[in-house]
This record gives sequence, C-alpha cells and structure tokens, in this order.
Amino acid sequence: MADESLIGKDLGTMTFPVDRSKVREFARSLGDRDPIYTDVEVARAAGFTNIPAPPTFVVSSAHWREEDNMIESLELDLRRVLHGEAGWEYFAPIVVGDELTATRRVSDVVKRDGKRGGTMTMVSIQTEYTNQRGELAVRHTDVIVETGG
Repeated sequence: MADESLIGKDLGTMTFPVDRSKVREFARSLGDRDPIYTDVEVARAAGFTNIPAPPTFVVSSAHWREEDNMIESLELDLRRVLHGEAGWEYFAPIVVGDELTATRRVSDVVKRDGKRGGTMTMVSIQTEYTNQRGELAVRHTDVIVETGG
C-alpha cells in the first residue's frame, strides 16, 4: 500500500538520444508540420542550435526503459490505477543531438476520501531530464491515482 514513506523513492535513471527522425515522427504525430521540426536552417533562424524537440517530446523516453514495473514497486493495485494529471516545466531547449538522462522519483503521496467511497491515493512521480552538459532541461510530473477499494 502506497503511503508517505515512498516520498523520495528512486524509480530509476536512464539515458536516451534525441534523434532527428524521432523528433520528426513526434511532431507529425501531433499534426505539427512546422518546418522548425524538420529543417535545421529554419531552426537556426529561430535561434536554436539544431532542430528542437516539440513540447512533451520527453514522454517518448518511455520506449527506452528496459523494465518498468513502477506500479508494482509502489505497491499499487493496477486494477484501480488511473492517470490523474501531467505537467511539464521547461528550463532549457531540447534539440537533436542532445543526450538526455531521465531520473524518476516519488515526489509526493496524498490520501483523501473518494467521492464514490474508499480512500484514494495520489502518487506524484517527478522525472527530471538533464542534457549531456548536466543542465536541467525539463521537469515532468505525473500523478497516479489508486481509487478506493
């Protein structure tokens, strides 16, 4: 059962490249045809050092995780788990050629009475993405909800 003792729990670190083809695919999947995501000259004219990654691109890092048993490690009942919310804070541009290191940890655990009965548990997972220069680029927070039994 998830509780406040999980706050600070390390959920793993992984590193992945920001690849030009993946940036292009991600932009196209969003329906964004802006040439900034495909043409390095357009990106440079806009002030970037290379083609930038679209906002929320870091979610594609999930495809680089070897094993992801986060729900199990938090002792949550998968049958009652929902994704509650997501948020991003941006600190530095992410561009093609960067290598990002993602470090996940539990940042908060809150319990409250559910409207349909039982106690809901909300676990906040914070992932910090740093680039190859050690600069924090993005902080992504997800809230996972385990509904009452």
